Amino acid sequence: MLDIPYFLTMRILLSLLVLSSTALTQFGKVEVTIDDRLLRESERQELSILRDEVTRFFAGRIWNEDFQGLKIPLHISIAFQGVAQKGGLKTFHAQALISDAMDIRYFDKAVQFYFSPGGAIHFDPVVFDPLGNFLAFYAYAVMAGYMDTYDFYGGNHAYDQAREIALRGIASDFPKGWSTRIQLLKEVTGNKGLREARFAYYVAVDLFDQGKPDEALKEFGFMMNGLKKVVYGFPVGRMQYFLKAHAIDITHKLTILGQEESLKYLADVDPERKNIYLKNIKK
Repeated sequence: MLDIPYFLTMRILLSLLVLSSTALTQFGKVEVTIDDRLLRESERQELSILRDEVTRFFAGRIWNEDFQGLKIPLHISIAFQGVAQKGGLKTFHAQALISDAMDIRYFDKAVQFYFSPGGAIHFDPVVFDPLGNFLAFYAYAVMAGYMDTYDFYGGNHAYDQAREIALRGIASDFPKGWSTRIQLLKEVTGNKGLREARFAYYVAVDLFDQGKPDEALKEFGFMMNGLKKVVYGFPVGRMQYFLKAHAIDITHKLTILGQEESLKYLADVDPERKNIYLKNIKK
């Protein structure tokens, strides 16, 4: 039998544990970009490890036991606006864009946090940390969007967790931006038409790929009904994110299924991609 030194055995075991944990995480590749042009050189130095710390914050963390291994790609852009003193702490003010590079996209104009160059970013249900709680809020918001595509309203619990974080933020010493985030959740969760459309789309795609056109067509019908609910009663901005991400695929499948009327409707409500929807329709 091969005699493996103890320290090497432990390194192998630790590596396997890390790989196993990573395989179960909700987030895959996390890309963080930082714009610190408005900060002083000394302030930039204080933030020199922020990018790595944000990435580390998401890596290896299990956010939800029921939806493991999702590997959601996450893109976070932070643009710093300035620095102020609050309660004896140097606080950074910034704007942030959080997205999955597909159809989930959040822009936050009121990010406020302190950051210790020697410390890690923490999220704790009891001890409020402005940066950790901000990142956790959007972690749950993004995950909820994905969960909605696996189960009908599957993201409800994650949205509730994000809401709890926001309520704690409002009651904290760093309340800036948290009321707006509560409103954001009301907008997203209340837009049931879009949530239903997104779920129906992913079910339809799965059925289509399984060679079940009749069942897929039924789900695409539910998708269209959901989009019509949005058009009739909600701001269409988030619907546009969805259509921009999936217009080519939707067009391809609806064309094969002979759904010209649906494609014409999409061309009317999403004129930016009109040529995509109508390219195979004879005039």
